[in-house]
Amino acid sequence: METVLPNVDEEGKYEVFLVAASLTDSVLKLYLDVLARTSVSECAVLRTEYERRRATLIEPFLAHKVYPLAFTLAETFHHFTLLVRLCDRCNDMAKLRALSVRYPGFADVAYKWFMEEGKEAKLLTANIMDHGKLSDFLMSNEKLQWIHQLGNKNYGDAGNTLFKLGKAEDELLSRKKTLLSMAKLALLAADTETCEPEPLQVINRELETITYQERMKPEMLDNAGLVVDRMAPLSTTQLIYLYTGDDNPGLDDLDVKKALDLLQNVAEDDTISDEEFERLRLDIWVSVIRRDSWWGHCTHYSPDQIHDTLFYRAVILAYNSGMLISHFLPRAKEILDHETWREVFKDEKHVQQFEYILRSGYEQMREMGIDCQ
Repeated sequence: METVLPNVDEEGKYEVFLVAASLTDSVLKLYLDVLARTSVSECAVLRTEYERRRATLIEPFLAHKVYPLAFTLAETFHHFTLLVRLCDRCNDMAKLRALSVRYPGFADVAYKWFMEEGKEAKLLTANIMDHGKLSDFLMSNEKLQWIHQLGNKNYGDAGNTLFKLGKAEDELLSRKKTLLSMAKLALLAADTETCEPEPLQVINRELETITYQERMKPEMLDNAGLVVDRMAPLSTTQLIYLYTGDDNPGLDDLDVKKALDLLQNVAEDDTISDEEFERLRLDIWVSVIRRDSWWGHCTHYSPDQIHDTLFYRAVILAYNSGMLISHFLPRAKEILDHETWREVFKDEKHVQQFEYILRSGYEQMREMGIDCQ
């Protein structure tokens, strides 16, 4: 076919396909006739040769999209794998179901092929498995167990399965949100006596983190190279650094408050150590303080200068929002001991001035009733 086809027009091509189909039919029937008269000891080798020839002769019809002839030949000579591929290519699930009823073993071939191709969802909609096999299939597939569990009204199990899938999702933020939202609904629908409260608490924290990622400013998304519809989920720690780092040049007191809200989620996460929490908390405030350019350019000592800083505005906003400042604000000494200030303030006099103003600011906040050390 490959030699003749380039030299004929469209009408001639179909005639070539018809002739090729007739020849294929004759050759494969000859193989079957020989197989029927071959001894058992020699049959295995000949059958392997027959199956190889069958694929070689029929698959070109699929490649050239001559689907009717490909279907006829594949069904005549029981090339089940090719029939499944054809049904998938033509999106003919009715044909797939009919073949499953007509030929014993066809459904098993289809099941294996769809699984190997990663098309589990299409296998479900094809409806070619009996209830028992469908149940076994769903329960054996980690990503689909929840469908079976919901069908049996095992809402607690379905919620836990969806929760695990949502926690593990690291490719698409939208998919993670969907899985966790469905997990929450399933757990809320479950028997309260058998439903553990901990997964719901973790889900709420995860969904809150997702909300903060969804609400990032366009400028932050662009700087971080994130695309709204295709971005992967970020960890709480990653989000905090995005909100307070260089990717957010317009950092304001509201952004700092968001970072502190996320820090609260970190504090409630049992997988994060106290040391990591304290390091993250310190990094937030160091980043905030470095945004105030006047720290390195002051020429006079005035404790009231603290009022003009992002640092002070952020603390006041957090305090007025009901946050426990002593938990979210490091001690003045922790901030002053950070190694970054020796790089920021080359002059020892500026270092001393910075310390004086910062400590004065802490004192003023304590006088206002803010619990800071």
